[in-house]
Amino acid sequence: MNNIEIEDFYHHDFTTASEWEVFIARLEEIMHEWKLTNTKIGPCLKSGDFVNCQWEENTEKLHFADAEFVLKHCKLKLEDKDVSSSLEENEEERVQCHKDALNSSNDFARIDGNHLEIARYYGIREFLVLQSTKKESVTDETKIRILLSSFAIAATNANCDIPTLVQVLEPWQKMYFGTSIGKGICTHFDMVHLKRIPSHCKYLTGLLALFRQKIGEGCGVRLDPVMISVRFSYLLKDWTNSTWTQEPPDFDFMQGETLGVAELGKLPFGATYDPIAELHLFTTWPEMSQNVVVDSEGFTDLEPQLAPEWSVQVKMVSLPACLLGEYLTDFLHLCNNKKTMVDLLGDAVIYAQQEEQPLSSVFNILTESKIPTISTVVSKATTKRNKNVEGPIPEEILLSILYFLFPDAEESSKTPYGDVSTSNVDEDQWKGVKTCAMDSLVWRFAIVAAHCTHNLGGISALAQLWYEFVQEIRYRWETNILIPGVSPGFPDSVRTCILHQKLQMMNCCIEKKKAREESAHRSQSTDAEDFETAESEEEEFFECTSEEPSNEDDTATRTQLKAKYLLWNKPAGRLAKHPSLKLIQTGEPLYLPITQDPVPKTEDQLEEDAQVMMQLGTDKRASEMRARLMSASLLSDMESFKAANPDALLEDFIRWYSPRDWIEENETDEWGQPTGHLSARMLLPNNPWTATWGSAQPVPAHRQKRLFDDTREAEKTLHYLSSKNIGQVALLLLPTLTHAALYTLSQQKQDALPHLPDVTLSILNKLQYATKPLHQKLHIYEEITKDIEGVEALVAQVNSLQHKLGGDDSKEFTSFLIQLMRGKEVEVPGGSNGNIGCRITTMFRDAQKAALLMTTANSNPEVDGTGDGKFKTFPEPSCKEFILRTIMPRPSPTSTPQPQRLYACLKRDHIRLAGFFSEDTIFL
Repeated sequence: MNNIEIEDFYHHDFTTASEWEVFIARLEEIMHEWKLTNTKIGPCLKSGDFVNCQWEENTEKLHFADAEFVLKHCKLKLEDKDVSSSLEENEEERVQCHKDALNSSNDFARIDGNHLEIARYYGIREFLVLQSTKKESVTDETKIRILLSSFAIAATNANCDIPTLVQVLEPWQKMYFGTSIGKGICTHFDMVHLKRIPSHCKYLTGLLALFRQKIGEGCGVRLDPVMISVRFSYLLKDWTNSTWTQEPPDFDFMQGETLGVAELGKLPFGATYDPIAELHLFTTWPEMSQNVVVDSEGFTDLEPQLAPEWSVQVKMVSLPACLLGEYLTDFLHLCNNKKTMVDLLGDAVIYAQQEEQPLSSVFNILTESKIPTISTVVSKATTKRNKNVEGPIPEEILLSILYFLFPDAEESSKTPYGDVSTSNVDEDQWKGVKTCAMDSLVWRFAIVAAHCTHNLGGISALAQLWYEFVQEIRYRWETNILIPGVSPGFPDSVRTCILHQKLQMMNCCIEKKKAREESAHRSQSTDAEDFETAESEEEEFFECTSEEPSNEDDTATRTQLKAKYLLWNKPAGRLAKHPSLKLIQTGEPLYLPITQDPVPKTEDQLEEDAQVMMQLGTDKRASEMRARLMSASLLSDMESFKAANPDALLEDFIRWYSPRDWIEENETDEWGQPTGHLSARMLLPNNPWTATWGSAQPVPAHRQKRLFDDTREAEKTLHYLSSKNIGQVALLLLPTLTHAALYTLSQQKQDALPHLPDVTLSILNKLQYATKPLHQKLHIYEEITKDIEGVEALVAQVNSLQHKLGGDDSKEFTSFLIQLMRGKEVEVPGGSNGNIGCRITTMFRDAQKAALLMTTANSNPEVDGTGDGKFKTFPEPSCKEFILRTIMPRPSPTSTPQPQRLYACLKRDHIRLAGFFSEDTIFL
């Protein structure tokens, strides 16, 4: 028993798979799942396929020796129509990666994506890459060899000839080693990455020697000429004469002028500094024989002006500072500010408001004419300057701004308002944006407020401007001068913002006040005449008899009409005779009365009325109270109707005022008009209509109590405006300012941005939604501001490129700009000899001059290699790239010739060599 136990204890099962074998088996299984075995040869690659076509990617996680790895399969997806050509491929090209390595159509392709740099290093369209998922990198040489051998074994077992690579060392180094084994060929993918460039590798001659030495080891055969592709990259960061920026408006030139300049009514547009960060110029020499080019330390044929192919790529500033976006952002920040006018301007605001005749506004001093001028009384205003509200805006500029806002204060203004009643607010493009008419007073004020906030003193400047604006509105109310630039009529709560409605309300009040004062003046002069006329009519009435001559028809008719009414029941306030209706009781014509106009209300007042109605409740008492509140206008109309038609009944009033409540019958009365009766709701006992009719007295409209108290409403509006803090002022102006900003954006026409109108329309839809509610939602305006900033940056980038490259409006140049804006590398039409190439050459030459003057003022400038200038035109290349190709037998002269390839990238701080070396595994 003991012997059996000992034997079982020391027994090993050598048939159990190890972790290494499990890892290899899992790799092989994944290759079968992805169907990577026995792959067919694909179609020949075309120029730009690496960049323009999509790359497919499959990912799978797996473990080995307590380490987690990610296996990725990357493959270029070509068009399906090209697959059919793969059946006609030559049998000698039995491995896809060999065919791709010899194809120069996608040399130096810059591809964005994880691990896609492998395609540029080795020129292959499909590969497998194994990467560690942990933070620690695969740096141990033993681990690297184990992973490489495991990958190679799995690929061989699965009959997969797709290149298999392992990422090693630090991730930022992008180091990849691997192999491709299949069909009697073994290809090694080797890489070298050094921080210091060996002296013999700095030029093409040294790289050629290195390449020939590598592939000719032990070969013993004479090598054919190596085919070479070269690309030099030049970087331009410092713009000199090509700089393009947009500066904010300069207000200094308004000094000494009394006219608000045209720039006051426009928002700035563009970047404050150049939105183009870098311009990369790529000069390419595709596929040359080594016998036709020399590049050594002493001499080089690779001058950029002589390159057959030029291409450029631009790098944009990620978030360029743009003026229009800054204006909107500043205003958005103000919307949350709770500071009052007293906090910003001091106690002078309170003192000025307590004056019986405030003189703080520069307009309020002018009383010489009905529409005063500023320039005639500036000297008078200076004597009482201690009562003015001081602010950061100088008086000269403030006067120019006020003249721009109120051009009727100047006799010959150059910036008058157009017909705001037919403004662009009705255009289909802007229909639905609830702000105001373009170039109206509110429109101008919003833009000027943005200018002041951004350039003339910030929040204090806005407070000063708002205070002067409100004081001017008060002055016009006191002097009966209409506010210019405001749409006529009642407050338009459907299509305009609340500030515009308030100004419309003020104009309504001013018009009512003017009409009332003029009527009172006329009535004073006509009271005596009316009294005398009344006495004569009364005497004539009592002296009339039925024995007057019957042949005087007019006199008889007039006498009969006068005899029908007493003096205290005389018809008054008649507007016109109704064309068809007659009074039911007497058959006399029904006269339309002169009624009081409806009471104008702004949107906030309508909302208050609705809240009051809702708070009353639904019981009987609440219904009576609601009816009483709503019957003020009805009572006025009934009294005007009774005054115009003394013998009228309720039925007569209903037929005119509410025809739906009069039910006509088929019969006719004695006056020849259809008979009828009141509707059911009019017959209810104690209904509001019957009660109001019973209490109505025959009083014409001009003798009634005013439904609309213009004095009270004007003071309420002025209090509404003057009591706003700075954040509330910004909120009042924000919808109009955003509308003006979007309008400014829509005026930018760029053929290189074909989708600009669609983007503007999408922002417009947001703005229509944002301006609808009375209480604005700032988060929507923040989204709109970000959208406008993004589009403004794009337009500024296009403008900068057009300025730098000096193109025309041709389709070729427009297409060139479109590709540049997409971040792609674009071929320069005409190369170095084209118009764009000449502009690029000039930019580099100017930059070199500026750099040379800054570094050494007295040194002799370096002579240009071409001898056509005093300064060297181009700097040293920021990057040199070489691709060397040849076909030769390895490892022996009797082996089948296989493609060999070397990619070299030389930069100032490192060198990278990526070798593609193939060997014949059958004929050694």
